[in-house]
Amino acid sequence: METIVVVMVFMIILVLGLVFYFKVSYSAGQETIEDVCIVSNYVLLSYIANMPEVQCSINNKQENCIDTAKLMVFDPGREYGSYFSTICSQKVYFTQLLPEGIVETNCTLDNYPNCNEYMFYEPQDDYTTSIPISTPVTLYIPTTGEYQLGKLTIEILQ
Repeated sequence: METIVVVMVFMIILVLGLVFYFKVSYSAGQETIEDVCIVSNYVLLSYIANMPEVQCSINNKQENCIDTAKLMVFDPGREYGSYFSTICSQKVYFTQLLPEGIVETNCTLDNYPNCNEYMFYEPQDDYTTSIPISTPVTLYIPTTGEYQLGKLTIEILQ
């Protein structure tokens, strides 16, 4: 009888220890996944800023800027190959920061170039919060021949 009680107590302690161990391991794994997600999106931020599909080319010479007319071709709801195949969902857009008097609106073919936000990729995922990361870029507006200050933003959706 005493042996059975000792075995039962040992089993309860063993189960409690395993539950605690797996809870700690799970939370550490979640933190690692979030860190990997943020790092992979920093890499994506650098990659998008240098994509030939959106870079300026004047007289067949690559420039270090983003061509806003090329951004108008992208469908924000469509996933383009493996560009956005990271382990987390994200929204990608370009924002024109100058001149200050520009109307704050999403760019469409109807209001281009009198707009300031060029949506590049927007998944249909539901989210409650986001972590924005961004980098400054130069936006080229070919219809006017102007260069404007802008930023490329990736919002990591959670």
